[in-house]
Amino acid sequence: MKLSIPPEPMKLKNQIITQKGLIESRIDTLTIWFGNRIPSYLWKESGWSKQLKKEGYNWQSFLKIFSLHKKEMIKWLKNTISWKEFLNKIEDTIKDPIFKNMTVS
Repeated sequence: MKLSIPPEPMKLKNQIITQKGLIESRIDTLTIWFGNRIPSYLWKESGWSKQLKKEGYNWQSFLKIFSLHKKEMIKWLKNTISWKEFLNKIEDTIKDPIFKNMTVS
């Protein structure tokens, strides 16, 4: 399975950065998870759900994947990794047979 790389959601990224600026940086994790906006963008708007559902993933298992990539989300927001690098790390986890066996029912 090869997931497509959707356009980088710059509007969403800027909204999160703006909110983060209003909140102290030590709660980065709360800021990136607020409303599940990044996973939701990929799942719904980018169409990843269609491919992932065929592989047995559901919304909850997709969120579990994201929970393993908090550091990468923060790095992406801070522009220390690219959008493509961030998505490649998520895709690596999705492809991992051990993780898939633990999350897909």
